[in-house]
Amino acid sequence: MKIYTKIMEIGSFIKDEKILREAERVEQIYPFRCTDYYLSLVEEFSSSDPIFRQIFPSFSELDEGEEDPFGEDGSTEHPCLIRRYKDRLLVLSTNQCFVHCRFCTRKRKWRDAPFVFEDFGALERYLKKHPEIQDVLISGGDPFWLPASWFDELLKVVGKIGSVRIVRIGTRSPVVAPEAVEDKLKVLSRHAPVWINTHFNHPKEITGESRKALLSLIKSGCPVNNQSVLLKGINDSYEVLKELLISLLSTGVRPYYLFSCDPVRGTAHFRVPVERGLSLIKRLRKELSGMAVPHFAVDTPHGKRILP
Repeated sequence: MKIYTKIMEIGSFIKDEKILREAERVEQIYPFRCTDYYLSLVEEFSSSDPIFRQIFPSFSELDEGEEDPFGEDGSTEHPCLIRRYKDRLLVLSTNQCFVHCRFCTRKRKWRDAPFVFEDFGALERYLKKHPEIQDVLISGGDPFWLPASWFDELLKVVGKIGSVRIVRIGTRSPVVAPEAVEDKLKVLSRHAPVWINTHFNHPKEITGESRKALLSLIKSGCPVNNQSVLLKGINDSYEVLKELLISLLSTGVRPYYLFSCDPVRGTAHFRVPVERGLSLIKRLRKELSGMAVPHFAVDTPHGKRILP
């Protein structure tokens, strides 16, 4: 796997010099990062391409807004343990990803020095101190960026805590780096069931490689849900969403959430009016099997709201 970390590494693909220079300026604040696999899904290196639009820096990212609108930072005494709900704990595994999605909720973390959560003792003490926590979500960054041995140690710690009944992992690796799934399977199967929440936004992301990765996760005992983000110019049409949802379901993946794009600084150009989202969900409910229709969710400082 090759990971591009500078815009100029893909500069030969970009025909518009102005767009390229603007992107170079933006990446000084919000760095660029993409795998060779995900880049290969780009058909046209312009904002009309749904893959390109998700990865290419834009001047629009320099707009005003809050970088941490949901108050994740400082929600517990440990910077890698985030708690917004009474019965759930999020473990911030790393700030490293295979790809920097330009609409990312935690893009503020891209500028931090690379880190890996290894304070398993602190996690064990926190969970013992708070037995009301039944659900642990391992997120990031992308946890699948980390070696399988890290998963094994973390899942052993969580598995000691009798009050924890659900373990989830949030990863975009089946979408952007499907080859990274293979070496995690044995560990995940030993600790099954571990719920996997992945993140497909467009039908073009569902390829032979991504299907293989998803099926291998399912065969290892990991139920897989998908959480899409409703993104302007990418998937904010009925036809695109319908194809995405049916393709996911046909691969054994449950379309779980369709999120309204979070109000994070640098993401306004991706946001779709909530009314448009509700209209799309209404039509999907009318015309598709209920199994194929995700919950439409809006995240707020006070927690998730499922609409309508």
